[in-house]
Amino acid sequence: MNLVLFGPPGAGKGTQARLIQDRHHLELIATGEILRQEIKKKTPLGLQVEHIMAEGKYPSDDIILAVFKKRLSQVKDKGVILDGLPRTMNQAKKIAETFKELGHEIDAVIQLTVDEDKLIERLSSRVTCEECGRPYPKDFPFQRVEACSKCGSRSFSRRPDDEPEAVRTRFKVYNEQTKPLLNYYAKQGLLKVINGMKSIEEVNQEIEALLEEMQVLTRKSGCLYSAQDI
Repeated sequence: MNLVLFGPPGAGKGTQARLIQDRHHLELIATGEILRQEIKKKTPLGLQVEHIMAEGKYPSDDIILAVFKKRLSQVKDKGVILDGLPRTMNQAKKIAETFKELGHEIDAVIQLTVDEDKLIERLSSRVTCEECGRPYPKDFPFQRVEACSKCGSRSFSRRPDDEPEAVRTRFKVYNEQTKPLLNYYAKQGLLKVINGMKSIEEVNQEIEALLEEMQVLTRKSGCLYSAQDI
């Protein structure tokens, strides 16, 4: 099964993607995280996109699609979760074409709805692990938790694109370029809406209920998936 997690910056897509990935053994394609690792390594690609992302803007479609295709070729026939793409109509159409070429398709687009003002406050105050990029809220208890729960790193900082001005730019770009994709996916019957302002656990429970419902429908159609297949 192939899923797209959709929502504005800071909606919790990355957190939910990791939870789904761990439970259902899907491969995660998170272009933002991939590009931040390239920036950290100072690769040619990283140097090319560093200033763009620091300002809260999106890299070009060509860059995003190249990253997507390279990662998709590495996961072969496993199901995937897309986090951070598509972000433009051109990306959405190219991604659909790529899946079709491989004999696959997007099964659902899960939109996390949020309160923009509260989200801007959350983004402007969070910190992230410098090694793996896992985010932590501003009141992350450094005095009690000495290392990142994912990779064990002890280094934390605020991402340049989480600075207040960059956050506002990210929302402006999202509303102009990415939000219109909702109608595109809704017309295809792929869009599923989840309240992203609930707790991490509650949001995940709603997503899991949605995936279970999709499993039931698939069983009724005569095609049976196990938990490891989706």
